Amino acid sequence: MIVRLFLFLVCLVGCLAGEAQAQLFLETGKLVLAVSGGDHLNGTMVIHNTSAVPSDVRVYWEDFQYKPPYDGTKNFLPAGTAPDSASQWINFAPQTFTLPAYGQQTIQYTITVPATMDHGHYGVLFFEKSSEAMTNGEGVTLVARVGCLFFIEPKDKNKKSTLDHVALEGKNVTLDFVNQGNVILIPRTTYYVMSNSGDVLLRGETVKVYVPPGDSGSIRVPLKSNLNPGRYTLVVNSDLDDGDVVVKEIGLNVDNSGQLTIGSAQD
Repeated sequence: MIVRLFLFLVCLVGCLAGEAQAQLFLETGKLVLAVSGGDHLNGTMVIHNTSAVPSDVRVYWEDFQYKPPYDGTKNFLPAGTAPDSASQWINFAPQTFTLPAYGQQTIQYTITVPATMDHGHYGVLFFEKSSEAMTNGEGVTLVARVGCLFFIEPKDKNKKSTLDHVALEGKNVTLDFVNQGNVILIPRTTYYVMSNSGDVLLRGETVKVYVPPGDSGSIRVPLKSNLNPGRYTLVVNSDLDDGDVVVKEIGLNVDNSGQLTIGSAQD
């Protein structure tokens, strides 16, 4: 009896683990669409079932917003509730279907842009499967979902930004990436430290920030190497794609005791 109970529990755990594994694979995880007022766009995406079990799938839209400290973490919201929602612009089909074992399904979508738009609109198209495992007569619902992010932005988008509020935190230089434009900005920020003689002593790349319009995200530059006494220039370069960049030069002073302070950038 004990052996049978043990085997039952092993099988049950195995079944639950198998069901909980991600069984949906979406070929497209993000779409960035540059549009003008009045545009009408059509597109497709393909979803796969990577398991040997058929899956019933539901397709639905949600809004999303990046949340502080803008490290990429998102809040998902009901469709139409975010100020920059694109939920009213998009239609998609089918909205429910069954994926056969190791099968795939093509989803059609259309986007109808209103006559005028002056900022980016966003959302995510989710594909969700649910299954129910039975334990002692009680159902346990397991849900797995994947989604494609939609960034629908004007062709003449404004990517104005600045790097401000420079400060020292130990051996880290911090500054704010301020988004003064009308779309979400996700800059790739690199940096290097240059000596008085023009030698590059340290270079690297910071963690990305995901900054909505009208907000700012903190960038941290780690100065891991000990610098000899003298004056240096820290150059921070945030690449916004399509040739748009914002650059900040920061003067660094190191005294004879090794104390680091921020000064004026070198000429």
